[in-house]
Amino acid sequence: MKWYNIWQWPKDLYDDIRVWFVIRGALKESETIEKFKSFKYELRVDKIGRIYTVINIPEELWPLEYQDQAWPWMLEQLRELDELLMTLRLNELVYPDVKRLDGQPAYLVVLSPSSDSVSFGKFIGWLFRCCLVTGALFLVNKLCIKFVGQSIINYAISLFS
Repeated sequence: MKWYNIWQWPKDLYDDIRVWFVIRGALKESETIEKFKSFKYELRVDKIGRIYTVINIPEELWPLEYQDQAWPWMLEQLRELDELLMTLRLNELVYPDVKRLDGQPAYLVVLSPSSDSVSFGKFIGWLFRCCLVTGALFLVNKLCIKFVGQSIINYAISLFS
């Protein structure tokens, strides 16, 4: 049934764009800007609506024997960030991407809205499904004209009149 659902991708695209506009509007509010600046890791916003910061690992976790404790500490910092986003009602709209910086005892945290539906491949797949469904409907209409003598729409109307 997934192949015939030609409305799913435009709906997902619309939802992603709507969420992006909601986030972009929320990031321009003065309350949000103040809370981002007053957070212990100053949060920054770029022009396309991503929120990012760098979280440095404390010096006591730098040595190699304590590296296994760095990630649990990082998760605690992400919980605090999530609490801030919860007060701004953004925690369900943005998703974190955490990457360790090469050669540095720090993590780059980028929070961005979902953009799964914005891709050229999904557009081509949707276009192919639209052509497939249109071709199938055209074929059914031609068969209906050949065997019944009228198009499928006229035949359906005649059933109810």
